[in-house]
Amino acid sequence: MKSALFIDFDNVYSALRRLDIHYAERFARQPIDWLHWLTDSLPLPAHAPPGAKGRRLLVRRCYFNPHVYQRFRPHFNRAGFETIDCPPMTTEGKTSTDIHMVLDMVDLLQHETRFDEFIVFSADADFTPVLRKLRRSDRRTTVLAVGFPSAAYQASADLLIDTDVFVRDALGEAEEHSEAPPFAPAARSGGYQPMGHWTPVETTPLPASAVDPVEWNDIRTLATQIIRHEVAASDLAVPLARMASRLPAQVPGLDGSSWAGLGSFRRFIETLVLSPLLLDWSHSGGYLYDPQRHDRPVSPAGRDGTLDSADPPLLRQVCDATEAPRLGRLEFRRLWQAIATDLAEQPFHLRDTGKRVRDLCRLAQCDISREDVNWVLRGLLMGGHQFGQGQDTPQDLAWQMAHNLEKLCAREELWLDESQRAALRDWVGADLG
Repeated sequence: MKSALFIDFDNVYSALRRLDIHYAERFARQPIDWLHWLTDSLPLPAHAPPGAKGRRLLVRRCYFNPHVYQRFRPHFNRAGFETIDCPPMTTEGKTSTDIHMVLDMVDLLQHETRFDEFIVFSADADFTPVLRKLRRSDRRTTVLAVGFPSAAYQASADLLIDTDVFVRDALGEAEEHSEAPPFAPAARSGGYQPMGHWTPVETTPLPASAVDPVEWNDIRTLATQIIRHEVAASDLAVPLARMASRLPAQVPGLDGSSWAGLGSFRRFIETLVLSPLLLDWSHSGGYLYDPQRHDRPVSPAGRDGTLDSADPPLLRQVCDATEAPRLGRLEFRRLWQAIATDLAEQPFHLRDTGKRVRDLCRLAQCDISREDVNWVLRGLLMGGHQFGQGQDTPQDLAWQMAHNLEKLCAREELWLDESQRAALRDWVGADLG
């Protein structure tokens, strides 16, 4: 698939930096690494051209403020990018990045080469109109929006790259699972040793123009065992983008461009017998999970949560508009206490803190999912909260959360009066103390 990549560097770097400076530095200094992930592992958007087996990044453009980010230019030059300078145009420091990017995208619509996919790295909702224009022109759009992009912006993209997946798989910030034993390849005859019980692979017809029957069965057997081990070793639903990036390197004879003649990772994995594991393709490139151990992966707008039926309809409106987790009052209060307790004993790190806080909540008989914990922590970071600066009491955190939700509601044109803001603060526990 012919693709064009446009990066709003200032937007992506600053958003990643708010989450963790190491994420931002890896993004800025190692673009070759995440480019390989983008071309070789990220699933194609829905309705990709027939026969498309991967991406060819024919255009790579990075737009940045040279006064601030000049030091990163050599890394992008070595990765084959055109680097476009977008210096400040106003006394407030506003650059013309969005205008440059939009004009360049519109120009490529008229190019003699038909670009099938436009990839945009930015959370700036100003790109919503151009995404809609691209859709009207029957082009696919893929977006990486670090932070909390508007609902309209998300709905205008064909594929949203999940930030956690990008950090974990593209930037190489993989989560360690110390409770699982190492998984090492054995001799070809023995394959990979399964972890626990796994369902024997059934016979599936060999795809046309693929591999010979013996090798096909070996590939499926090894892939099934690797996938089962990956899910068993994870305490979260496993992003299928991660599996797509790892399987070709771990399964001899499996080509990540042809997927054993099936043409796509999705077609390949759907030939495997993985029961009782479940596949969910509904969002973010898909997930694989064990219903006995994992929370079902859901899109933020689809969370059921634990809001009480007696709660004001306003709270459900807020959750729908902002994609906030639908936690109850007691759950929010226990969540703030768990975060404050953890930060009193350990330094903040988004990944590790999220896991420990989830575990503390469970010890307190409060089953809050890791996804919801991470949403709250990311929201605090993106809202400007600095952990470890003496403002991590439950009330501090609750007030910051309430303030963040008010801003997100205003962005989505859900205007709150004073009584509604008071109800919002009461819900998240900003009345503590």
